[in-house]
Amino acid sequence: MKIRRVIVGLDPVQQSRALLEAAVDLAGQMQAELLGLFVENQDLLHFAGLPFAREVGFESATRRSLDVESMERTLRTLAREAREVLESIAGGTQVQWSFRVVRGALAAELLAAAEESDLVIAHLETPPPSGSSVRVVHAGDVEALRAALEEEGGACILLLAGADARLVGETLRQAGEPERPPQRSSRRS
Repeated sequence: MKIRRVIVGLDPVQQSRALLEAAVDLAGQMQAELLGLFVENQDLLHFAGLPFAREVGFESATRRSLDVESMERTLRTLAREAREVLESIAGGTQVQWSFRVVRGALAAELLAAAEESDLVIAHLETPPPSGSSVRVVHAGDVEALRAALEEEGGACILLLAGADARLVGETLRQAGEPERPPQRSSRRS
């Protein structure tokens, strides 16, 4: 399968430089476009609009009211930071890259993005609901990712990153490397 576009789901909680570096490396090897997709969590915004919604400051342990405007400002700040990290990594390479912000549920937005992509890399622990034409590969399963990449006319691949961005990076690096034939031991008599 010729990878033309790689999408990386940029989660504000799980931003990982190692994951982005590996995605940029893979896009470069495959001569593919890279899209950083930041999803503003619609449920979080709905929650912020509820009259009883509160947050507790990490350092101060003080309770503060939440409101939609301040939550939107926070999400815009997080999106800007994600774009800056992506730019700092991909900007110095030959990889053509872009950045987009959407609002919705993370899994649903990633599935929607998958329809315009060949490979989506996302911080999801569980696969999307069944009925999707997306082929799911878990981080760490290099052989499954290689098989999916080699499949002709196959569905989009969704690589589930889980919480271990280092493992995802290693999976992407290994999948992008040429497969080595098994070593034969030679015995001389």
